Amino acid sequence: MTPLEWQRDLKRKGSKLLLSSIPIAMHCHHYNINLQHMLEITMGDQGIELMYRSAEEASYFMFKEYFRKYGRIKTLKSKIELACSVYQNCGLGVLHFLKIQSDCGHAISPASHHVTGWLAKHGRRDTTGCHFTRGWIAGLFEVLFGRPLGTYKVVETACKMMRNDTCIFEIME
Repeated sequence: MTPLEWQRDLKRKGSKLLLSSIPIAMHCHHYNINLQHMLEITMGDQGIELMYRSAEEASYFMFKEYFRKYGRIKTLKSKIELACSVYQNCGLGVLHFLKIQSDCGHAISPASHHVTGWLAKHGRRDTTGCHFTRGWIAGLFEVLFGRPLGTYKVVETACKMMRNDTCIFEIME
């Protein structure tokens, strides 16, 4: 098994960023905020669902490959630690899982680059807005517990875009 080493495994190839030879996109809040705003305005709930499902699929296939490639990462705790490191190293923010079970979970994000950008550009929202993070968490949980895409639903119950102290996510089957 190959150990994951950030300095070796996170590299640039032309305009692509690779983590363990898997292309990833670094977070750009300017692009993502404008994309989210456009999808919410033009498509409403369908646009929100598109963002959620896209993040869910990307997260699912990425972590499925990581955990296959790095077979030494076996425990649930070590897989969660890797996932939180990937989230942070991709510039998405900080994510903590407080409860993790196969049928439910609870996570918080005390810091999000996307939230900071949204507030600077659009100000306070009246609704939660971390649709990408919700999908990202769902895809991760599906890989952690060997479930198919679409198994988990992640609901954001508090959001810093609404000026709550932290973003809170409830995960359920």
